[in-house]
Amino acid sequence: MLGNCKGLANYLNLSGDYTNLAIAIGYFHDIGRFEQIRIANTFSDKESKINHSEMSVKVLFENNYIRKFIKDSCYDQIIKLAILNHNKSSYDIGFDNLSEKEALFTKIIRDADKLDIFYTITDPNRSMESIFWYSDWDTKEINKDIIKFFETNHYIDYSQINNNADVITTYYAYIFDLYFPITLQLIKEHKYLDILTQRICNKFTSPIVHEQTKQLLEICHKYFTKK
Repeated sequence: MLGNCKGLANYLNLSGDYTNLAIAIGYFHDIGRFEQIRIANTFSDKESKINHSEMSVKVLFENNYIRKFIKDSCYDQIIKLAILNHNKSSYDIGFDNLSEKEALFTKIIRDADKLDIFYTITDPNRSMESIFWYSDWDTKEINKDIIKFFETNHYIDYSQINNNADVITTYYAYIFDLYFPITLQLIKEHKYLDILTQRICNKFTSPIVHEQTKQLLEICHKYFTKK
């Protein structure tokens, strides 16, 4: 994760101070996960009813914990907004309300986080149980309305996610919510979506889910060719 932040900062030719800031945001962005697991014994925001980005900001700033790491408060607003927005859909962020620097570091952490997620979900040493929100691998199909919405809008309405099959669409939708060409390029080069598709077909039992997942992959490949 920290390497992703540093790599994007270098790609953008940021100064040393701003590169360090990008790395710091990467370091802090999920710090609320520790409280989430302590309180709810899960890393799922949906199951725990805890928004981990909001919890991260609370942990860092409510008791001034941030000062243990960064003495100067001049970057506090950038750090807060980048963390708060890192797990939101771009439709929900409102970039017009952010300053140029606030928007920049929000975009860096969001792209870096998605690269980290793709690395994690395609790691053969990570179990699928640790990646997906639910434990049912026999779900018969992905909600067709979600797939249609995905194909038409390149966006996922998380309120419609009700089972492990529906969760599949969220990972493929990440590619439509990236900001920097290098991020999409890395996803293509590492063939993350192809590897994920194979892992899904190996784990889920329903042939319908297999075909729907390959349909999602095909939509993504068409998107890749346009970029």
